[in-house]
Amino acid sequence: MAKSRISITIDGKMAKAIENYYREKVKIAAEKGEVIPKLSNIYEEIIERGWESKAGSRRK
Repeated sequence: MAKSRISITIDGKMAKAIENYYREKVKIAAEKGEVIPKLSNIYEEIIERGWESKAGSRRK
């Protein structure tokens, strides 16, 4: 898959949700002694999977 640059605009509520998700990933990686994920990789994951479906599945 070719990489492309994109630009997105998010509101404060979505930014906080992404920040909390990133903190969870960092905490899990630190506890396991793994490499801390880069924030850019988190955004790539969100774009690939679709944040709405990801956030919806975590709320259940």
